[in-house]
Amino acid sequence: MQQATVHDMAKRAKSRLRGKRESSTRPYVTPDMVRPMLDEEIVLNPLGRLTDHSVFDKLDEAGKQRYMLELAESYNRCLEKLKKMA
Repeated sequence: MQQATVHDMAKRAKSRLRGKRESSTRPYVTPDMVRPMLDEEIVLNPLGRLTDHSVFDKLDEAGKQRYMLELAESYNRCLEKLKKMA
């Protein structure tokens, strides 16, 4: 495995600061994804609606479980941020 250089780490950090995400299987929920759901009276299956099936369908069973747990955590963090903003 190749060691990441300081230059590579700095590039990744700079892209994170600019809001660009590296390709990853980790789900990430943004307020723009959640706001339309909050406008609805009843939200059925929010995690299913936020799932990226191009990533999720390729995972093994343990990976799918981890993905859903991380998606739920990200969704809850996003809801908390939106509640603080309101």
